[in-house]
Amino acid sequence: MRLNEIFSDDFIAKLNGLNDGANLNPEESVDGFIDVEKILKELKFKIRFEDSMSGSGRIDGKSIYIDESEGKPRQRFSMAHELGHAMQNNRSANRKDDSDDYDAEERKNEVFANTFAAQFLMPKKLVTLAVKDVISKNKMDANCLSDGEIDLIINESAEKLQVSRGAMKYRIKNLKIFIPAKGNN
Repeated sequence: MRLNEIFSDDFIAKLNGLNDGANLNPEESVDGFIDVEKILKELKFKIRFEDSMSGSGRIDGKSIYIDESEGKPRQRFSMAHELGHAMQNNRSANRKDDSDDYDAEERKNEVFANTFAAQFLMPKKLVTLAVKDVISKNKMDANCLSDGEIDLIINESAEKLQVSRGAMKYRIKNLKIFIPAKGNN
């Protein structure tokens, strides 16, 4: 699958417009997950890993700082989150550990960046494909899934897209991929 089969040409053009010299190729092959680190480099962002940050990540101009003590799925989410701030034309955002430390405007920007990160790392097309692959591989009945099977689907899809289980569970819920049977609301 190619990048332009997942994201619109307009979206890719907006990404390429973030920094001079950005060269994200719409024809680039996507191998099961969004390689946010590679994309950030193609967009001319510098990724810097730091220890003991206050928060998981921050953006300062063309530099994105990531807490190196976080797990890989969290780091990837933080990278996409900071890219979300750049899409808002905010090049000076610092993620805080406590959401109570944000004022109303900052909170709104954080919600945008979180939503952006989720949709960027887990685009509907890739999530749907991952879910279908897990169902097929495990020979499940897609019309009658048990809670255990849904958990397995979430876990394996999260692993495939290199995101946390919690992020995948939330994304699948928002995409309404699993609709409860009548009487199971």
